[in-house]
Amino acid sequence: MGQGLLGIQYREEKNGRGTTGMADEYVGMRGGWQGWRDSDILKNRLAPMPPPPRPERLTLWLLLLALSTLFLCSFDKGYLYRPGHHDWNTAMNLVVAENLASDHGFLLFRGLRPGSGDAREYKMYSRFPVGGYALIKLAILPFGNDLSARILAARMLMLLLFSAAVLLAFLALARITSHRWTALAATLAAFSSFYMLLYSNAVSVEMSVDLFAVMLVFHGMVVFVQEGRFRQLLARTCVALLLGWHVYAFLLPFLIL
Repeated sequence: MGQGLLGIQYREEKNGRGTTGMADEYVGMRGGWQGWRDSDILKNRLAPMPPPPRPERLTLWLLLLALSTLFLCSFDKGYLYRPGHHDWNTAMNLVVAENLASDHGFLLFRGLRPGSGDAREYKMYSRFPVGGYALIKLAILPFGNDLSARILAARMLMLLLFSAAVLLAFLALARITSHRWTALAATLAAFSSFYMLLYSNAVSVEMSVDLFAVMLVFHGMVVFVQEGRFRQLLARTCVALLLGWHVYAFLLPFLIL
């Protein structure tokens, strides 16, 4: 027996294609809200949306293969430092991360000179949160005075964060489009620009670190819209705001709209 929208009971009949309701063979009547509330149609409408299909392994392997080329090209020691904006940023951010210590109250600064008396004059550099510089500090700390190893370790950290940002963008697009190959093509096209690849291993908080923070929140927004999981978005936002300020470019429109 089946229950109609208005509480009309009808007989269900199974055939080779499944179960079919015989609406023309009424055998009783139950009206009112109870019948409507218990109806299968309403339950189907209120049921949560099924999660999007997970991307297959082939697309992930192709994406990881493309990202691995960035790591292979960065092991050239002749490229550890070259004049220009790219490595000027690398040197400056390494200095700021190196100066991050409890002796200076964990201040972010580029230089220090003695002032009058016991005072010290700091050349501050506080454009970004402390989280990104703390990650750089942890990456270079084990290598002591080996400058080449410290630069290489910091660059590997930047490439890891850049790769994580690319992966998060791919997973978010796979959820939005429900088509893994479209997501892969869009991700590779978006992250393959000249300047994106050039600065992918630059030791700079406003590049790979901030990009990872933005993509972390973007993926969390997609998960929240599709599955209603608010806590994961809140946790991602807190972590991202410790790494960079550009997250606000995503958060403010999302909260307003």
